[in-house]
Amino acid sequence: MNILVIGNGFDLAHRLPTKYTDFLQFCKIVLAIFTDAKSMDEKTFEGKYLREWKVNKEIVKDLKDIHHCICICNNKINYLNEYPYLSELYEMIQQNIWIEYFLQCNMYQKENWIDFEREISEVIKSLDNDMHRLSGDYSIDDDIIDLSNKFLNKMYSDYTFTVQSINSYTNGVCESITFKEIRNKLLDDLNKLIRAFEIYLTEYVEKIEIQEKSPDIDELEVDFILSFNYTHIFSELYNVSSRSKKEITDPFDYIHGEADTNNSIETNNMVLGIDEYLGKKRRNKDIEFIAFKKYYQRIHKQTGCKYKDWSDIIKKNERELKEKYKKEYPNQVPFKQCGDKRHRLYIFGHSLDITDKDILRNLILNDNVYTTIFYHNKDVMGQQIANLVKVIGQDELIRRTGGSTKTIEFKQQQPMIHIDGQ
Repeated sequence: MNILVIGNGFDLAHRLPTKYTDFLQFCKIVLAIFTDAKSMDEKTFEGKYLREWKVNKEIVKDLKDIHHCICICNNKINYLNEYPYLSELYEMIQQNIWIEYFLQCNMYQKENWIDFEREISEVIKSLDNDMHRLSGDYSIDDDIIDLSNKFLNKMYSDYTFTVQSINSYTNGVCESITFKEIRNKLLDDLNKLIRAFEIYLTEYVEKIEIQEKSPDIDELEVDFILSFNYTHIFSELYNVSSRSKKEITDPFDYIHGEADTNNSIETNNMVLGIDEYLGKKRRNKDIEFIAFKKYYQRIHKQTGCKYKDWSDIIKKNERELKEKYKKEYPNQVPFKQCGDKRHRLYIFGHSLDITDKDILRNLILNDNVYTTIFYHNKDVMGQQIANLVKVIGQDELIRRTGGSTKTIEFKQQQPMIHIDGQ
């Protein structure tokens, strides 16, 4: 069995603008087009929003056309009829708390880099801590008094005004809002953000004509693909093995869901959440913010978990090998004895971050699995090694990267090659 694990580095290697910063800049431009860009001529608009955005020229051209049709020619209705998903995307991101929060983050402002999941985690943890700090007898229905997160505190004040303007007053006393109302607003806007990201990926990113492919992946005999991405780039460029075509209905496992234009905000199954941050005593009891967590979203959105079946097959084979050699090797089957019976695991474009610890351990920590980890450059390799220590531990990493017990190797990616016929 040959399994290929791909992360966002796979899409980036094919020169696709799938970074969070690419999407955030796209949203920033769309918001501008529908609001203040009407006052700009085309040259000013391009200079302010497009010139410094190092992204695919096809997307840039589309945005120029959008600005020209809507703002210059005042042809908004006809354009939105031609591009119906643009209007939906705008509805998803306008006055979206998360979009506003990401755009004002220090990391994004100073370094043009941001990790959505980490930032979401910081906000949710701060809200959770604020709620529990009120009293020992806390409740999600308690009124908010003050919030430790500066942006959230300002947003709370603005949101309070909005709620007051709708609900007015009760006996001359201004109504407040609760942690539940803020939580629900954040969750609703997160779902809108995810749907907007889905539209961006399917209507813009996946329509880019890819010019290059990886010779490393092209040379592999892959039976299964475990994708941490939302896109379908692998199936467009590469083939699965002949035995997969004969024996397997669908060799793909989209562990975080997959992007589909035909989805709605209700049917979208893309996972964009945070890791568990509570200790063992609290995680099964304090579930007020569970909907933001990855494991909950995977279950609720019913994303793929085929890798567990693959892992079961691997572990069964390992038990059979150990049984076969237990007389000669009473403790375990030496790695070298597995020979051609080893399963092959290839990892391409994945950082090996601890957020995916359980999945990676399930596959890597088998004596009959040989893992090849592709890296882009030495800096990336160094980070992957550091992350792998967190995933499998220092002792396992040392044992599995050298000598007769070697089951893990790092291999530098070959340069991408031009696709024939393009």
